[in-house]
Amino acid sequence: MFQHPAALNTKTIAKALGTVVVGFALMFHSLASHGQNLLADPGFEHQTPAADGGWNLFGGAAYSNAYARTGEWSMFVPAFFGVSGTFEQFPAAPGSKWQLTGFGMTPVPIYGSPAFGIVQVSFFDVFGNDLGTMETAGSGTNAKVSNHVDSLATPGQWIALDTGTATAPAGTAYIQAFTLMVDFTGLYQGVYFDDLSLRVLVANHGKYVSSIAHNAQALLDAGLITADQKDAMVRAAARSGGGKK
Repeated sequence: MFQHPAALNTKTIAKALGTVVVGFALMFHSLASHGQNLLADPGFEHQTPAADGGWNLFGGAAYSNAYARTGEWSMFVPAFFGVSGTFEQFPAAPGSKWQLTGFGMTPVPIYGSPAFGIVQVSFFDVFGNDLGTMETAGSGTNAKVSNHVDSLATPGQWIALDTGTATAPAGTAYIQAFTLMVDFTGLYQGVYFDDLSLRVLVANHGKYVSSIAHNAQALLDAGLITADQKDAMVRAAARSGGGKK
C-alpha cells in the first residue's frame, strides 16, 4: 500500500543506513562554515562524504553534472516503484522552528501518479523515534513536505521548493532534511535537486545554543555520542548563525 511521503518511515531509512546520530561532531562543522544555511554542500558541488557531514544517499540517488541550476553539479534522485533520496541531519531543540528550501527540475515530462520529487523535514528523539513536526501532529503523517515536482512541472524549468515552517515537538534531539523522489508508477524517472537551504528560524541565539547544549547532554546520557562530540556540538552552535536574525 502506497504511503504518502509525509508518512514515510524515515527512522527505518536512517537506521538501515547506520546514520542515526552518528558523526554529529563532524556534521556540525557546517553550522560555522555556512552561516545560517546549516547544510553541508547545499549545491552538491563538493560531493562531501556523509562521514564528513555531507549527504547520505539511498535508493539510487547520485551526484550529476548533467544539469545544474548554479555551479556544475546537482543531485539526481530517480525512483522505480519506490522511494529514493538523500538526507543530512543536525541537532535540533524542542520548539525550534526550521525551514527547508531548494529547487527541483525534471528535464523530461514526469508520467503517471504517484510520481513526484519533494524536499522534506522531520524531527527525531534521542532513540531515533520519528516525531514528525508540531504542524503534522495528529495528522497521521510524520514529516513536513514541500510542493511537488510532478506531471504538471514544465520540463527544464527549476521549481522553487519550500517546506514552510517546521516546528520541533517536545523530545526532539535532531532533524533530518531530505530530497526525495516518490514513484509507484513502475516507470524509471527522477528529479534533479540543487541549491538547498536549511535554516533555523528562532530569533534568540542564546536560547538556541542552550537548547543544543541540553540536547547534546541527552545524547551523551543515552550513550549515542562521546563527551568530545558533545563539546564539539556546543562549540559549533555557539559559533553558528543559529537563532540569529
